[in-house]
Amino acid sequence: MIEECLSVRCPKCHAQMTYVAALPHPRSPTMRKTTFVCHVCNRTRSYALSEEMAETYVANHGGPPLTDTAELPETT
Repeated sequence: MIEECLSVRCPKCHAQMTYVAALPHPRSPTMRKTTFVCHVCNRTRSYALSEEMAETYVANHGGPPLTDTAELPETT
């Protein structure tokens, strides 16, 4: 069942989107802000996923590791 949820389609062109990153959600400590990119129409889409689901994307897609805010560069 979880395998079926691992596929993300672009809402514009319906192409397969690529997993990019999972960052801590700004408002919910138990969630991750998980970002995908569509290389066909150059769009990104972020979803709020449970930490367990975000880790499943990393395991199944060989994507980048989950990122903590401590690793993010400061913005001014």
